[in-house]
Amino acid sequence: MKLLKVNPKLLHRAHHDRGEERGWLHRSRGEGLDRVALWLTGNAANAGELRRANGRSNDLLRPGDEVQVPVALLLPIFRVEPAPAAAPAVAQALQAPAAGPASTSPVDTIALDYGEDAQGKYAIYRLRAGEALYSAVVVRFTGRDLADDVNALSAEIAKRSGIVDVTDIPVGYPVKVPLEMVLPEYLPAGHPRHVEYEAAVSASARFRNQVTAVDLAGITVILDAGHGGRDVGAAMGGVWESLYVYDIMLRVKRLLEAYTAARVVPTTRDGEEFRLDDRDVLAFSRGHAVLTTPPYVIEDSRVGVNLRWYLANGVHHRAASQSGPEKVVFVSIHADSLHPSLRGAMVYIPEAGRSGGNPARAGADYGGRQEVRDHPRGGLSRKELLRSEGLSRDLAAHLLAAFRAEGLAVHPFKPVRETVIRNRRKWVPAVLRYNHVPAKVLLEVCNLANPDDRALIQTRAFREKVAQAMVEGILGYYGPADRPPGQAVAVAAGSR
Repeated sequence: MKLLKVNPKLLHRAHHDRGEERGWLHRSRGEGLDRVALWLTGNAANAGELRRANGRSNDLLRPGDEVQVPVALLLPIFRVEPAPAAAPAVAQALQAPAAGPASTSPVDTIALDYGEDAQGKYAIYRLRAGEALYSAVVVRFTGRDLADDVNALSAEIAKRSGIVDVTDIPVGYPVKVPLEMVLPEYLPAGHPRHVEYEAAVSASARFRNQVTAVDLAGITVILDAGHGGRDVGAAMGGVWESLYVYDIMLRVKRLLEAYTAARVVPTTRDGEEFRLDDRDVLAFSRGHAVLTTPPYVIEDSRVGVNLRWYLANGVHHRAASQSGPEKVVFVSIHADSLHPSLRGAMVYIPEAGRSGGNPARAGADYGGRQEVRDHPRGGLSRKELLRSEGLSRDLAAHLLAAFRAEGLAVHPFKPVRETVIRNRRKWVPAVLRYNHVPAKVLLEVCNLANPDDRALIQTRAFREKVAQAMVEGILGYYGPADRPPGQAVAVAAGSR
């Protein structure tokens, strides 16, 4: 399919498409009525109906001509108000945390059609006004959000869909997404991957936290600041991820110790003491060490990651023997580097089917540490893995609800994810995959590749607000069972 090239001066006029009570008003870019009928009704043969409805003598249209599409002919997706003001409402609905253990996905209402051609099966999404291919299609329906992945898939999908110019796609244009790229929750209901996904989420969703703890009394909170030492993590515009997430960890630690009764166990420390450098732009440092016995100054990023879950397992087993496994949570704090159009927080939880295992790390960096000797192996059962996925999803929902309550941005599409997807490969981060703590999450507080997020994280006010939200989320997780996420007791001076 070859598209018309349109004068850029006319491009803004196409965005004047709008829904009305009687149907849809489309402003032409010069395409014929058959193309309009295909885009907005799903059938080019409806061109005759459009011709009669608009009192036209032929199917030719000039740029700027307006065509009224009767509501009876419209595809269902266009029978609602699609003006730009509706877009935030769609994003807000997608961001909403699961309402209960039976809810599997907050995106079930997104409408896709499906088809097949010589190249194989595909899903169809029809772009709405103001939507872009990379965000409305690639990020939303494939789960890819790394810039290189998004750009590569956008080009591939554009070619498959016959799109010549990705910046000039008409409203209603049917974008074809190869079915093998589509997230399982967006596949047809009977598709094996969809069935498998729904079954897995339903199995884990049976598990939600049943423990309440006033002021987090008896609760152990393991705080893990990602990267550190020679591993700076994401580095964008002179901002090192390791520095700023460590600062957030210190702020969470300070709030928990000042206003709750929780026991706080950090996995890393920069220097000989926990010192909060209370300023906006932080000084560079490579002094972080994992607090195993003895500590490991982070020289090798892989060793640093593995020793964190060994440390977490040691803390968990000691705490569980005293107060029970449900009274330990693990939060790894990170800042992502994704497509620059994306903003906000996102949480990874451990998918049961990709977690567990019975690893044993060898070498001087491992064998010389007490935590490794105490628990060199120790896989989890299938039930324990499902339970961990369910409890972690519950914790993630409370954390994100607290972020929203604080007015902090949240990733617009599927902010709770069971796996990382990079270069068409899925995996669970090791710090979660081999971690025995039942409720464990990896929290990406923002996207360093986005200029607004990168500017924010370089302010102490933002980092303090993130810390506040994290504490509120943990308080909510251990709050009364009838309290919705985000309705935790406020953490403020004198609240205890």
